[in-house]
Amino acid sequence: MYHVLSLGTFERVAPEWMREDIMFSTTMRNQPQLATCSLGFSGKMTNNIRRDLIHYKVIDPSDNPLDHRKPGTLRYGASMTKEKVRFAFKKDMQIKLKKPLLISSFTAINGRGTNIVHIASNACLMIFKNFLEHLSLSFNQLSGTFSDNISEFSSLNILDLSENLLVGSLPNIASFFPSLTKLNLDGNQFTGIPGNSFSGLFHLDTLSIADNSFKGILTETHLSDLFRLKELYLSRNSHLSLKINSDSVPPFQLNLLQLQSVKFGPKFPNWIKLQRNLTFLDMSNAEIFDSIPIWVWNTFPRLTYFNLSNNRIRGKLPPNLSIISFESIEIDLSFNNLEGPLPLFPFNLTYLDLSKNRLSGPLSILSKITSSISLIDLSDNMLSGNIPQIQCQSLCMLNLANNKLSGKIPNWLMQNWEFNSLILANNSLSGEIPIPVGNLTNLQILDLRNNNLSGELPSSLQKCKGLELLDLGGNKLFGEIPLQICQLTYIQILDISINNISGIIPECFSNFSMMALHTNLSNFSYSHYIPIELIRVRPWYFGEVTVFSEGRQQGYGISTRELLRIIDLSSNKLTGNIPSQFTNFSALVALNLSQNCLNGTIPPKIGKLKELMSLDLSRNYLSGDIPSSMADLTFLNHLDLSYNNFSGKIPSSTQLQSFNASKFIGNPLLCGLPLQQKCPGDKSFDQSQPTNNSGAGTVQEDEDEFEKWFYTGLGIKFAVGFWAICGSLILKRSWRRAYFLLMLNIKDWIYVMIVVHWARL
Repeated sequence: MYHVLSLGTFERVAPEWMREDIMFSTTMRNQPQLATCSLGFSGKMTNNIRRDLIHYKVIDPSDNPLDHRKPGTLRYGASMTKEKVRFAFKKDMQIKLKKPLLISSFTAINGRGTNIVHIASNACLMIFKNFLEHLSLSFNQLSGTFSDNISEFSSLNILDLSENLLVGSLPNIASFFPSLTKLNLDGNQFTGIPGNSFSGLFHLDTLSIADNSFKGILTETHLSDLFRLKELYLSRNSHLSLKINSDSVPPFQLNLLQLQSVKFGPKFPNWIKLQRNLTFLDMSNAEIFDSIPIWVWNTFPRLTYFNLSNNRIRGKLPPNLSIISFESIEIDLSFNNLEGPLPLFPFNLTYLDLSKNRLSGPLSILSKITSSISLIDLSDNMLSGNIPQIQCQSLCMLNLANNKLSGKIPNWLMQNWEFNSLILANNSLSGEIPIPVGNLTNLQILDLRNNNLSGELPSSLQKCKGLELLDLGGNKLFGEIPLQICQLTYIQILDISINNISGIIPECFSNFSMMALHTNLSNFSYSHYIPIELIRVRPWYFGEVTVFSEGRQQGYGISTRELLRIIDLSSNKLTGNIPSQFTNFSALVALNLSQNCLNGTIPPKIGKLKELMSLDLSRNYLSGDIPSSMADLTFLNHLDLSYNNFSGKIPSSTQLQSFNASKFIGNPLLCGLPLQQKCPGDKSFDQSQPTNNSGAGTVQEDEDEFEKWFYTGLGIKFAVGFWAICGSLILKRSWRRAYFLLMLNIKDWIYVMIVVHWARL
C-alpha cells in the first residue's frame, strides 16, 4: 500500500508491498522493479493495460468543486465516461478493488492532509497524467525541491502544494504548467528571488507564495506577464521587498492584495492607486513611515478589508470618513503612530481596530456608529471621558483598555446579548460592577482590571455560564466571594487579586471543571493557535489580557488563553484553609494566594498539580511541614513560600533546592537547603560554625555531594521526560502529525508576537 498521492515515479509495485503502510519518500523512486502493475503517477501506463481490464465509473452527480464536494461512489463493471471527474482522498482512506481501476478522465485530485491511502487486494490504481487539471497536495509533509516533486502534467490548471516542507528556489513554473490559473505554494521553505519563476504564466489569476523564506527585490518586471492576475498573496516573507516604480502601470487589476510583512516602505506605494477593483488590501508590517494619503479613502469603493497595522504611520485620520461609500468595511490601523481625535466612521463599518496608537480626545464619536459592527478595539491610546452608548446590537467585542476613561460602567453595555468580550482594564472607571452583567449570557472574557471599581462581586455573574476569563484585579471590591461564582464551570483564568475581598475560599471552586481539563495536543493547531489559512483569508483579533502572576503583571494573548489555567486571589483579606479541592486542578498552570490571612497547612496532595509552573503562597499564616509531594512539581519555575509559619525540613528534590533561599525566608522553624539553617540529624549539622580547616572541608564535601546528586537527578529527569515525549511521537502517527502542525503554527505565533513587541518599542 502506497501513498497514492505521492509524486515519485513508481513503475512497478510488488503485491506483497500492498500489505504494508509505507509513507511517501522521495527516495522510493529508487526501489527495485517488483511487479507488473503501476501505482500513483507512473510513466507509460498504457504498456501495463491488459485486454481483460475491468473499468470503474466514478459516480458524482453533483460534480461540485473540491471545496464543496459531496461523497461520490465507485461503481464496478461500468465504463469510464469522458466527463470531468473530481475525486478526493481523505485521511487514512481505504480503497478495496476487486479489479484494476483505470481512470482516464480524472481531472481533479485532492489529497489535502492525507497520510496514507490504502490500496487493498492485488488491484492497481492507474491515472493518466495528461488528463489531470487540478492537483491539491497541501499538508502532506512533502519534502525536497519543487522539481523533485512535480512531473510534467501539461494540462494542469490548479496546483496546491501549500503547507509542506519544500525547499530551494523556484524554477520557471510555466515550463511545467503553461495553462496554470491558480498556484498555491504557501507555508513551505522556498528561498531565493521568485521573480523569474512567474514569467510566461499568462493565464494565472491567483498567485499565493506566502509564509516562505523568499528574499530579494520583486519588481514590476517580474510580474509583467501576469495579465489576468486577480489575487496576490506574498505575506510573511520578511526578507522580500516589493518595489514597483510609481510611474509604471501594472498589467493586472487585482481584487485581493496581501503583503503582510513584505517590505515596500517607507513611502506609501502610489501604484496601488491604480488597483481600483481591490476588495481586500493588507499592507501590515510593511515598514511604512508615511501618512495615509487622502486618495486611499476615495479610490477603492469595493474595499471590504483594509489593514495597515504594525507600521509607523503618522498623522491624523480624516475628520469625516462617513462620506465614503463602502458596502461593508473592516479597518485595522493598530500599532501605528496616529494622533488626534477619532473621526466619523463609515456607515457600513463592521470591524474597527485602532489600538496602540496615540489617539486622544473623547469617545463620544462612537455614538454615531449605527452599522452592524462586530468588534471595536481602541485600547492603548490616550482617549478620555465617559463611555458613550453605541447603537449596535451586533457588537461582540469591545476593548477600551489602557486609556484615560472615567465615570461608571454604563448599563447599556449589559443589554447587549451578543457580547463575548468586554475589556475595560487600566482606566479610571468608578462605581460598582452593574448587577445586570448577568444578562451577558454569551460572555467569554470580562476584564475590568486596574480601575477604581467598588462594591461587592455581583452574584449575577453566575448567569455567564460560558465565561472563560474573569479579571477584576486591582480594584476596591469588598465582601466575600459569592457561592454563585462556582457555577462558572468553564472558567480558565480567575483573577480577583489586589482588592479587599474577605471570608474563606469557597470549597465549591471544585466545580471549575476546566481547571482539570488538559488541552488535547491534536487540537493545538486548530483551537489554540491561529491557523495559517485563517490569517490569509481574513483578519484575526490579537487581543491581550493581563494576569498578575509570578510577582508581576504578565500579558497573555487572547488567542492563547485556552492554554492557560490560572487562579489569582492574592493581596486580599481571605481567611481559612487552602481548599484541598485545589489539588484536583491537574491542568492548573499558576496559583497565587499570597498576601492574605490564610492559615492551616498546604494540602498534602499538592503534588498532583503536575502542570503547575507558578505557586505563590507567601505572606500568609500557613504552618506545618512542606508536603513531600511538592517534589513532584517538576514544571515549577516560580515558587514563593516566604513569611509564613512553616516548620521542619524542606523536602529534598532537584526542583525545590533550585530556588533562591529568599523564597523560604520568614519561616523561623524551617530548615534544610536552600536555607543555611541545617536540620537536626543532618550529617553536616553542627550547632557551632566551623573554626578549622577540617570543619570547612566537611562542609565543602557535603556541598559537593549534594551538587553531584542534584545534577544526576536533573539529568535522569530530563532523559525520562525527553523519551516520554519523543517516544510517543515516534510510536503514534496522529500525535506526530499534530506536533509538526503545532510547531508550524507556534512559529507564526512567535513571529507575530515579536513583530508586535518590536512595533511597541
